[in-house]
Amino acid sequence: MSDASGWDALTRFEQRALIKLFGGGSLRNDDPAVANGLRTRGFVDENNALAMAGLFVLTLAMRR
Repeated sequence: MSDASGWDALTRFEQRALIKLFGGGSLRNDDPAVANGLRTRGFVDENNALAMAGLFVLTLAMRR
């Protein structure tokens, strides 16, 4: 799977959560299933903070 298609594989809620984290927000009031899905993919760390993999996928999606 290419890195660009990683963004396309995310649900709209997961994409929104990554954008929110990039802007300095948190996942505190979001659905726990969204955070678990992002954590499983490695986009979010155990503290629900944006991980390097999540930043990389988000950056590639913004450049497209």
